[in-house]
Amino acid sequence: MFKVLILLTCLALGLALGPQLAGNKGYVLIAFDSYTVEMSVTSALFVSFICFCILLFTIWLLRWLWLSFSRSTNWWGDRRKQKAISHTQQGMLAMMRGDYQHAEKLVSKAATYSSTPALNYLTAAEAAQEQGQDKKRDQYLEQATRMTNNDSAVLITQARLQIKQQNFSAALNSIEQLPAESRKQAPVRRMLLQILPELDQWQAYVELLPIAYKAQLLEDSHYQVELSRSYQALFLELANTQGADKVAAYWNAMPRKQKKSMTIAAAACQALVLSGDSAAAYQLLGDLLNKHHDPELLAVAAKLQLSDPYPLLQQLKGLLRKSPNNAALLNLIAQLYLQQQQWPEAKDYFEQSINIVASRESYQGLAESYRQLEEPQQAMDYYRQALTM
Repeated sequence: MFKVLILLTCLALGLALGPQLAGNKGYVLIAFDSYTVEMSVTSALFVSFICFCILLFTIWLLRWLWLSFSRSTNWWGDRRKQKAISHTQQGMLAMMRGDYQHAEKLVSKAATYSSTPALNYLTAAEAAQEQGQDKKRDQYLEQATRMTNNDSAVLITQARLQIKQQNFSAALNSIEQLPAESRKQAPVRRMLLQILPELDQWQAYVELLPIAYKAQLLEDSHYQVELSRSYQALFLELANTQGADKVAAYWNAMPRKQKKSMTIAAAACQALVLSGDSAAAYQLLGDLLNKHHDPELLAVAAKLQLSDPYPLLQQLKGLLRKSPNNAALLNLIAQLYLQQQQWPEAKDYFEQSINIVASRESYQGLAESYRQLEEPQQAMDYYRQALTM
Protein backbone atom coordinates (compact mmCIF):
# COMPACT_ATOMS: atom_id res chain seq x y z
CA MET A 1 0.00 0.00 0.00
CA PHE A 2 2.85 2.34 0.85
CA LYS A 3 4.45 1.75 -2.55
CA VAL A 4 1.18 2.54 -4.35
CA LEU A 5 0.95 5.84 -2.46
CA ILE A 6 4.48 6.71 -3.58
CA LEU A 7 3.53 6.03 -7.22
CA LEU A 8 0.35 8.09 -6.97
CA THR A 9 2.31 10.93 -5.38
CA CYS A 10 4.84 10.84 -8.19
CA LEU A 11 2.08 10.90 -10.81
CA ALA A 12 0.40 13.83 -9.09
CA LEU A 13 3.65 15.74 -8.98
CA GLY A 14 4.21 14.94 -12.64
CA LEU A 15 0.78 16.23 -13.59
CA ALA A 16 1.27 19.36 -11.51
CA LEU A 17 4.81 20.17 -12.52
CA GLY A 18 4.69 18.81 -16.06
CA PRO A 19 3.18 21.86 -17.76
CA GLN A 20 5.57 24.21 -15.94
CA LEU A 21 8.60 22.11 -16.81
CA ALA A 22 7.53 21.84 -20.44
CA GLY A 23 8.31 25.55 -20.95
CA ASN A 24 11.59 25.34 -19.08
CA LYS A 25 13.13 21.93 -19.60
CA GLY A 26 16.36 22.69 -17.72
CA TYR A 27 19.63 20.85 -18.20
CA VAL A 28 21.20 17.78 -16.54
CA LEU A 29 24.79 16.66 -17.11
CA ILE A 30 26.13 13.41 -15.70
CA ALA A 31 29.88 12.88 -16.13
CA PHE A 32 31.74 9.70 -15.20
CA ASP A 33 35.37 9.27 -16.16
CA SER A 34 35.41 9.91 -19.90
CA TYR A 35 31.68 9.34 -20.28
CA THR A 36 29.05 12.11 -20.20
CA VAL A 37 25.29 11.99 -20.38
CA GLU A 38 23.26 15.06 -21.19
CA MET A 39 19.50 15.34 -20.94
CA SER A 40 16.75 17.66 -19.92
CA VAL A 41 15.38 17.73 -16.40
CA THR A 42 12.11 16.33 -17.64
CA SER A 43 13.87 13.39 -19.27
CA ALA A 44 15.95 12.80 -16.14
CA LEU A 45 12.82 12.70 -14.01
CA PHE A 46 11.15 10.35 -16.45
CA VAL A 47 14.19 8.04 -16.51
CA SER A 48 14.34 8.09 -12.70
CA PHE A 49 10.68 7.17 -12.54
CA ILE A 50 11.18 4.27 -14.95
CA CYS A 51 14.19 3.03 -12.97
CA PHE A 52 12.21 3.23 -9.77
CA CYS A 53 9.40 1.17 -11.33
CA ILE A 54 11.92 -1.40 -12.56
CA LEU A 55 13.40 -1.58 -9.05
CA LEU A 56 9.99 -2.16 -7.51
CA PHE A 57 9.18 -4.84 -10.06
CA THR A 58 12.53 -6.54 -9.45
CA ILE A 59 11.93 -6.59 -5.67
CA TRP A 60 8.43 -8.02 -6.19
CA LEU A 61 9.75 -10.68 -8.58
CA LEU A 62 12.52 -11.74 -6.22
CA ARG A 63 10.08 -11.90 -3.32
CA TRP A 64 7.66 -14.02 -5.36
CA LEU A 65 10.44 -16.39 -6.39
CA TRP A 66 11.62 -16.73 -2.77
CA LEU A 67 8.12 -17.42 -1.45
CA SER A 68 7.52 -19.96 -4.20
CA PHE A 69 10.78 -21.73 -3.36
CA SER A 70 9.96 -21.71 0.37
CA ARG A 71 6.47 -23.09 -0.22
CA SER A 72 7.90 -25.82 -2.43
CA THR A 73 10.54 -26.70 0.16
CA ASN A 74 7.96 -26.73 2.97
CA TRP A 75 5.67 -28.89 0.91
CA TRP A 76 8.39 -31.46 0.33
CA GLY A 77 9.42 -31.28 3.99
CA ASP A 78 5.84 -31.75 5.19
CA ARG A 79 5.36 -34.62 2.79
CA ARG A 80 8.48 -36.34 4.12
CA LYS A 81 7.36 -35.80 7.71
CA GLN A 82 3.91 -37.21 6.99
CA LYS A 83 5.51 -40.18 5.31
CA ALA A 84 7.83 -40.67 8.32
CA ILE A 85 4.83 -40.57 10.68
CA SER A 86 3.02 -43.14 8.54
CA HIS A 87 6.05 -45.45 8.41
CA THR A 88 6.57 -45.10 12.16
CA GLN A 89 2.95 -46.04 12.89
CA GLN A 90 3.10 -48.99 10.52
CA GLY A 91 6.37 -50.08 12.11
CA MET A 92 4.87 -49.97 15.61
CA LEU A 93 1.94 -52.10 14.44
CA ALA A 94 4.37 -54.56 12.85
CA MET A 95 6.22 -54.80 16.21
CA MET A 96 2.97 -55.67 17.94
CA ARG A 97 2.28 -58.36 15.34
CA GLY A 98 5.75 -59.81 15.82
CA ASP A 99 6.86 -58.94 12.29
CA TYR A 100 10.21 -57.67 13.52
CA GLN A 101 12.00 -57.56 10.16
CA HIS A 102 9.32 -55.34 8.59
CA ALA A 103 9.12 -53.22 11.73
CA GLU A 104 12.87 -52.59 11.77
CA LYS A 105 12.86 -51.57 8.11
CA LEU A 106 9.97 -49.12 8.52
CA VAL A 107 11.03 -47.35 11.72
CA SER A 108 14.70 -47.07 10.78
CA LYS A 109 13.79 -45.66 7.35
CA ALA A 110 11.49 -43.08 8.95
CA ALA A 111 14.00 -41.99 11.61
CA THR A 112 15.69 -39.32 9.46
CA TYR A 113 12.52 -37.22 9.07
CA SER A 114 10.76 -38.29 12.27
CA SER A 115 9.98 -35.70 14.94
CA THR A 116 11.19 -38.26 17.53
CA PRO A 117 14.12 -40.07 15.86
CA ALA A 118 15.33 -41.56 19.15
CA LEU A 119 12.02 -43.42 19.50
CA ASN A 120 12.45 -44.86 15.99
CA TYR A 121 15.99 -46.02 16.73
CA LEU A 122 14.98 -47.57 20.05
CA THR A 123 12.17 -49.49 18.37
CA ALA A 124 14.54 -50.58 15.60
CA ALA A 125 17.03 -51.77 18.25
CA GLU A 126 14.38 -53.90 19.93
CA ALA A 127 13.28 -55.33 16.57
CA ALA A 128 16.90 -56.13 15.68
CA GLN A 129 17.43 -57.96 18.98
CA GLU A 130 14.31 -60.02 18.46
CA GLN A 131 15.88 -61.16 15.19
CA GLY A 132 19.14 -62.01 16.94
CA GLN A 133 21.05 -59.20 15.21
CA ASP A 134 23.03 -57.85 18.15
CA LYS A 135 25.42 -55.77 16.05
CA LYS A 136 22.59 -53.84 14.39
CA ARG A 137 20.91 -53.44 17.77
CA ASP A 138 24.01 -51.79 19.18
CA GLN A 139 24.24 -49.49 16.16
CA TYR A 140 20.65 -48.34 16.61
CA LEU A 141 21.22 -47.77 20.32
CA GLU A 142 24.32 -45.73 19.54
CA GLN A 143 22.33 -43.59 17.09
CA ALA A 144 19.57 -43.09 19.66
CA THR A 145 22.20 -42.07 22.22
CA ARG A 146 23.62 -39.45 19.85
CA MET A 147 20.15 -38.08 19.27
CA THR A 148 19.35 -37.69 22.97
CA ASN A 149 22.76 -37.32 24.64
CA ASN A 150 22.38 -40.36 26.95
CA ASP A 151 18.72 -39.74 27.64
CA SER A 152 17.13 -41.92 30.34
CA ALA A 153 14.79 -43.55 27.82
CA VAL A 154 17.77 -44.87 25.86
CA LEU A 155 19.49 -46.31 28.92
CA ILE A 156 16.28 -47.90 30.23
CA THR A 157 15.57 -49.49 26.84
CA GLN A 158 19.16 -50.68 26.66
CA ALA A 159 18.91 -52.24 30.12
CA ARG A 160 15.62 -53.96 29.24
CA LEU A 161 17.12 -55.48 26.09
CA GLN A 162 20.19 -56.62 28.03
CA ILE A 163 17.96 -58.32 30.60
CA LYS A 164 16.20 -60.20 27.78
CA GLN A 165 19.62 -61.51 26.78
CA GLN A 166 20.34 -62.33 30.44
CA ASN A 167 23.32 -59.98 30.31
CA PHE A 168 22.60 -58.78 33.85
CA SER A 169 25.99 -57.15 34.49
CA ALA A 170 25.62 -54.91 31.44
CA ALA A 171 22.01 -54.14 32.39
CA LEU A 172 23.07 -53.05 35.87
CA ASN A 173 25.78 -50.87 34.35
CA SER A 174 23.20 -49.17 32.13
CA ILE A 175 20.93 -48.51 35.11
CA GLU A 176 23.79 -47.10 37.17
CA GLN A 177 24.31 -44.45 34.47
CA LEU A 178 20.79 -43.14 35.02
CA PRO A 179 20.22 -39.99 37.09
CA ALA A 180 19.19 -40.59 40.69
CA GLU A 181 15.60 -39.53 40.01
CA SER A 182 15.26 -41.92 37.09
CA ARG A 183 16.46 -44.86 39.21
CA LYS A 184 13.45 -44.27 41.48
CA GLN A 185 10.99 -44.97 38.68
CA ALA A 186 8.85 -48.10 39.01
CA PRO A 187 10.05 -49.73 35.72
CA VAL A 188 13.69 -49.31 36.78
CA ARG A 189 13.03 -50.81 40.20
CA ARG A 190 11.26 -53.76 38.59
CA MET A 191 14.34 -54.38 36.48
CA LEU A 192 16.57 -54.18 39.56
CA LEU A 193 14.37 -56.78 41.24
CA GLN A 194 15.36 -59.11 38.39
CA ILE A 195 18.99 -58.10 38.13
CA LEU A 196 20.26 -58.01 41.72
CA PRO A 197 19.46 -61.64 42.70
CA GLU A 198 21.01 -62.88 39.46
CA LEU A 199 24.25 -61.07 40.35
CA ASP A 200 24.11 -62.21 44.00
CA GLN A 201 24.04 -58.62 45.18
CA TRP A 202 21.97 -59.52 48.22
CA GLN A 203 22.74 -56.46 50.32
CA ALA A 204 21.40 -54.15 47.62
CA TYR A 205 18.45 -56.52 47.09
CA VAL A 206 17.38 -56.54 50.74
CA GLU A 207 17.53 -52.74 50.73
CA LEU A 208 15.39 -52.57 47.58
CA LEU A 209 12.70 -55.05 48.65
CA PRO A 210 10.99 -52.88 51.32
CA ILE A 211 11.03 -49.88 48.97
CA ALA A 212 9.49 -51.95 46.16
CA TYR A 213 6.88 -53.40 48.53
CA LYS A 214 5.93 -49.94 49.78
CA ALA A 215 5.56 -48.82 46.15
CA GLN A 216 3.22 -51.82 45.58
CA LEU A 217 5.56 -53.44 43.09
CA LEU A 218 5.36 -56.74 45.01
CA GLU A 219 2.46 -58.67 46.47
CA ASP A 220 2.62 -59.45 50.17
CA SER A 221 3.17 -63.19 49.75
CA HIS A 222 5.87 -62.70 47.13
CA TYR A 223 7.52 -60.03 49.26
CA GLN A 224 7.77 -62.35 52.27
CA VAL A 225 9.21 -65.16 50.16
CA GLU A 226 11.79 -62.89 48.52
CA LEU A 227 12.71 -61.26 51.83
CA SER A 228 13.37 -64.65 53.40
CA ARG A 229 15.32 -65.84 50.36
CA SER A 230 17.43 -62.72 50.13
CA TYR A 231 18.34 -62.60 53.82
CA GLN A 232 19.07 -66.30 53.84
CA ALA A 233 21.42 -65.86 50.88
CA LEU A 234 23.01 -62.78 52.45
CA PHE A 235 23.55 -64.47 55.82
CA LEU A 236 24.83 -67.63 54.13
CA GLU A 237 27.32 -65.58 52.11
CA LEU A 238 28.53 -63.89 55.29
CA ALA A 239 28.79 -67.21 57.12
CA ASN A 240 30.74 -68.88 54.31
CA THR A 241 33.10 -66.00 53.61
CA GLN A 242 33.57 -64.36 57.01
CA GLY A 243 32.28 -66.86 59.53
CA ALA A 244 29.43 -67.11 62.03
CA ASP A 245 30.74 -64.15 64.04
CA LYS A 246 30.09 -61.86 61.07
CA VAL A 247 26.50 -63.12 60.84
CA ALA A 248 25.98 -62.39 64.53
CA ALA A 249 27.58 -58.93 64.14
CA TYR A 250 25.38 -58.16 61.14
CA TRP A 251 22.31 -59.31 63.06
CA ASN A 252 23.19 -57.14 66.05
CA ALA A 253 23.71 -54.10 63.82
CA MET A 254 20.35 -54.48 62.09
CA PRO A 255 17.54 -52.02 62.96
CA ARG A 256 15.19 -53.16 65.69
CA LYS A 257 12.26 -53.12 63.30
CA GLN A 258 13.92 -55.72 61.08
CA LYS A 259 14.84 -57.88 64.04
CA LYS A 260 11.16 -58.17 64.87
CA SER A 261 10.62 -60.00 61.60
CA MET A 262 10.73 -63.71 62.31
CA THR A 263 11.26 -64.31 58.60
CA ILE A 264 14.59 -62.46 58.78
CA ALA A 265 15.51 -64.06 62.08
CA ALA A 266 14.78 -67.52 60.74
CA ALA A 267 16.88 -66.72 57.66
CA ALA A 268 19.88 -65.83 59.84
CA CYS A 269 19.59 -69.05 61.82
CA GLN A 270 19.00 -71.09 58.66
CA ALA A 271 22.16 -69.67 57.09
CA LEU A 272 24.22 -70.67 60.10
CA VAL A 273 22.75 -74.18 59.99
CA LEU A 274 23.50 -74.53 56.27
CA SER A 275 27.06 -73.32 56.85
CA GLY A 276 27.50 -76.14 59.33
CA ASP A 277 27.58 -74.04 62.50
CA SER A 278 24.55 -75.32 64.39
CA ALA A 279 26.03 -74.21 67.72
CA ALA A 280 26.10 -70.57 66.61
CA ALA A 281 22.61 -70.99 65.14
CA TYR A 282 21.30 -72.28 68.46
CA GLN A 283 22.97 -69.43 70.32
CA LEU A 284 20.94 -66.97 68.26
CA LEU A 285 17.85 -69.14 68.05
CA GLY A 286 17.68 -69.88 71.77
CA ASP A 287 17.11 -66.23 72.71
CA LEU A 288 14.48 -65.80 70.00
CA LEU A 289 12.52 -68.91 71.00
CA ASN A 290 12.10 -67.61 74.54
CA LYS A 291 10.20 -64.61 73.13
CA HIS A 292 8.53 -66.08 70.06
CA HIS A 293 7.02 -69.49 69.31
CA ASP A 294 7.09 -68.73 65.61
CA PRO A 295 6.63 -71.70 63.23
CA GLU A 296 9.54 -70.51 61.06
CA LEU A 297 11.89 -70.50 64.04
CA LEU A 298 10.68 -73.93 65.13
CA ALA A 299 11.23 -75.25 61.60
CA VAL A 300 14.84 -74.05 61.71
CA ALA A 301 15.32 -75.52 65.18
CA ALA A 302 14.30 -78.92 63.79
CA LYS A 303 17.30 -78.78 61.43
CA LEU A 304 19.88 -78.15 64.13
CA GLN A 305 22.61 -80.79 64.35
CA LEU A 306 23.67 -80.43 67.97
CA SER A 307 26.12 -82.72 69.65
CA ASP A 308 24.09 -82.33 72.84
CA PRO A 309 20.41 -81.49 72.18
CA TYR A 310 19.52 -81.73 75.88
CA PRO A 311 19.61 -77.93 76.57
CA LEU A 312 17.34 -77.33 73.58
CA LEU A 313 14.94 -80.06 74.68
CA GLN A 314 14.72 -78.59 78.17
CA GLN A 315 14.09 -75.15 76.76
CA LEU A 316 11.35 -76.44 74.45
CA LYS A 317 9.67 -78.32 77.29
CA GLY A 318 9.70 -75.13 79.32
CA LEU A 319 8.02 -73.33 76.45
CA LEU A 320 5.54 -76.18 76.13
CA ARG A 321 4.37 -75.66 79.71
CA LYS A 322 3.41 -72.11 78.71
CA SER A 323 1.80 -73.23 75.43
CA PRO A 324 0.61 -76.83 75.92
CA ASN A 325 -1.51 -76.80 72.75
CA ASN A 326 1.24 -75.68 70.38
CA ALA A 327 1.31 -78.47 67.77
CA ALA A 328 4.47 -77.15 66.10
CA LEU A 329 6.30 -77.16 69.45
CA LEU A 330 5.15 -80.71 70.22
CA ASN A 331 6.22 -81.85 66.77
CA LEU A 332 9.68 -80.29 67.20
CA ILE A 333 10.23 -82.02 70.55
CA ALA A 334 9.18 -85.30 68.95
CA GLN A 335 11.62 -84.75 66.06
CA LEU A 336 14.49 -84.15 68.50
CA TYR A 337 13.66 -87.34 70.36
CA LEU A 338 13.54 -89.13 67.02
CA GLN A 339 17.05 -87.85 66.22
CA GLN A 340 18.23 -89.18 69.58
CA GLN A 341 16.61 -92.54 68.82
CA GLN A 342 14.39 -92.23 71.88
CA TRP A 343 11.46 -93.90 70.17
CA PRO A 344 8.86 -94.08 73.02
CA GLU A 345 9.24 -90.38 73.85
CA ALA A 346 9.09 -89.44 70.16
CA LYS A 347 5.90 -91.52 69.75
CA ASP A 348 4.18 -89.85 72.68
CA TYR A 349 4.90 -86.31 71.49
CA PHE A 350 3.93 -87.10 67.90
CA GLU A 351 0.59 -88.44 69.11
CA GLN A 352 -0.02 -85.29 71.17
CA SER A 353 0.80 -83.16 68.14
CA ILE A 354 -1.58 -85.11 65.89
CA ASN A 355 -4.39 -84.77 68.42
CA ILE A 356 -4.11 -80.98 68.07
CA VAL A 357 -3.23 -80.55 64.37
CA ALA A 358 -2.61 -83.50 62.07
CA SER A 359 0.18 -83.07 59.54
CA ARG A 360 2.12 -85.25 57.12
CA GLU A 361 5.36 -84.72 59.07
CA SER A 362 3.72 -85.85 62.31
CA TYR A 363 2.28 -89.02 60.73
CA GLN A 364 5.61 -89.84 59.10
CA GLY A 365 7.44 -89.34 62.42
CA LEU A 366 4.89 -91.45 64.26
CA ALA A 367 5.15 -94.20 61.65
CA GLU A 368 8.94 -94.19 61.96
CA SER A 369 8.65 -94.39 65.77
CA TYR A 370 6.36 -97.44 65.55
CA ARG A 371 8.67 -99.06 63.01
CA GLN A 372 11.62 -98.66 65.35
CA LEU A 373 9.48 -100.03 68.19
CA GLU A 374 8.88 -103.11 65.98
CA GLU A 375 5.17 -102.54 65.51
CA PRO A 376 5.04 -102.79 61.70
CA GLN A 377 1.25 -102.83 61.37
CA GLN A 378 0.86 -99.57 63.23
CA ALA A 379 3.74 -98.11 61.24
CA MET A 380 2.06 -99.10 57.94
CA ASP A 381 -1.23 -97.52 59.00
CA TYR A 382 0.42 -94.20 59.81
CA TYR A 383 2.48 -94.25 56.61
CA ARG A 384 -0.76 -94.62 54.67
CA GLN A 385 -2.31 -91.70 56.53
CA ALA A 386 0.77 -89.58 55.79
CA LEU A 387 0.37 -90.32 52.06
CA THR A 388 -3.25 -89.10 52.15
CA MET A 389 -2.32 -85.71 53.65
